[in-house]
Amino acid sequence: MLARIAREAERDKRSAPTSGTRGALVCIACEHEITDNAQRIDMAGAHEHTFVNPAGHAFRIGCFGAAPGCAHLSAEETAFSWFPGWAWRVALCGRCGAHLGWGYRNAGGQFWGLILVALRHA
Repeated sequence: MLARIAREAERDKRSAPTSGTRGALVCIACEHEITDNAQRIDMAGAHEHTFVNPAGHAFRIGCFGAAPGCAHLSAEETAFSWFPGWAWRVALCGRCGAHLGWGYRNAGGQFWGLILVALRHA
């Protein structure tokens, strides 16, 4: 399983948007504007993280301070948070409903963990 996760992470690196490019990031499914590279932030010491959910699916996410093109699907949840102390909700594209990642919130603020291969530069 670890070998599969490593292969998926390497594949994701090749197809995800990079920090060197400026401008809007859009949903790959419908091209709705989701966020901008200017919103990139570091959480837990890095902008990018690779996590595995309880079902065994690996996700490479980037952290963003704002993602106005996202909508929420679920109520806040604290179980299985990849960022301790932060509650999460599923984040969808505000236009087509594609799963784009998770919105995180705590008493101190909020941020978005977006699946990098679900985004591309406009």
